Amino acid sequence: MNTINTLLLSFSISVFMIGCSGEGTDNAQLEADISPVIPKIYSTVTEIRVNDNELVKAGDTLVILDDATFRIAVEQAEIGLLQALRNVKVAGINTASANVNVSNMTANSYAVSATMSSATAAIEAAKARLAVADKNYERYSQLLQQKSTTQQQFDQVKADKADADAKLQAAIGQRDALVKQIDASKLQVENTRTQVSGTQENIGLAELAVKEARTKLEAAKLQLSYCTIVAPVNGIVSKKNVQIGQVVATGTPLMAIANNKKFWVMANFKETQTQKMRTGQKVDIEVDAYPDTTFTGKVESLSQATGARFSFLPADNATGNFVKVTQRIPVKITMADNESPNYQLRAGMSVYVKVKTN
Repeated sequence: MNTINTLLLSFSISVFMIGCSGEGTDNAQLEADISPVIPKIYSTVTEIRVNDNELVKAGDTLVILDDATFRIAVEQAEIGLLQALRNVKVAGINTASANVNVSNMTANSYAVSATMSSATAAIEAAKARLAVADKNYERYSQLLQQKSTTQQQFDQVKADKADADAKLQAAIGQRDALVKQIDASKLQVENTRTQVSGTQENIGLAELAVKEARTKLEAAKLQLSYCTIVAPVNGIVSKKNVQIGQVVATGTPLMAIANNKKFWVMANFKETQTQKMRTGQKVDIEVDAYPDTTFTGKVESLSQATGARFSFLPADNATGNFVKVTQRIPVKITMADNESPNYQLRAGMSVYVKVKTN
């Protein structure tokens, strides 16, 4: 009988030890994401639409800032964009006009070149007439010496020779004038083409100015949008520290939004307890506020350094005053979703956790 009792007692102790196997600590608390609400501009608070501990959703309006200056900036940016667009239009008109001038100058150059052929033909005709007049002049000069012609006839031949020579010189002068005109036309065409290139460059610059004006307008609208401060996430309003009429600067904390749905536990285990801890191990969680309920979770990760290493003045064991102290390793434990209205969890609550390392 004693043997049987001894066996039962041993079995009970074994079961108890198995059920209690694991590592636990009460150096733990609930954590949740807490998103700060901060302004991105310098302005005056004109309206506050939430109160402390109020439930809000992402995108809900929290605070309104004075937007008069920013609306004026948007209007100025819009005017700048309209001016830039008009400059592009004017540059396009100038380019079209320059192209028309190039066409006209080119046509004039072709017309002058065509006239050059007539001028060349006129010179050849004048040379032929002058050659005939020269021969007549020589012949009549001999005839006059021989008294075979009258002085009047000789004078007429002499006049014809002078007239033929004058017409030749006029034809040559006309040709030379046409040559200069052709050169001038070519120069005008080149100058006009240079103007076209300049106007095209102006179009490019005007288009860049439009792009810059659009960017300025978008930046002004973005600044204006910052006058309405909205909730970044779903949660509860906490630490509200803003009043109507208050002048706020960029980065000034106005309030915080605490996540009320997703929680995790940050537990600080002694280093001697973490030997068998692994990610994914199940965890029992007891919240001090609800001692009659056990929540479940699992190990997500173990910190790579002890909590002391993250302190403002970490201990330096090389000073000669070394006292060995058991360090603690932060362990992140995720909790199963729990949205029961009977258990209102809050960040910072004290908990006891037990990791099932078996």
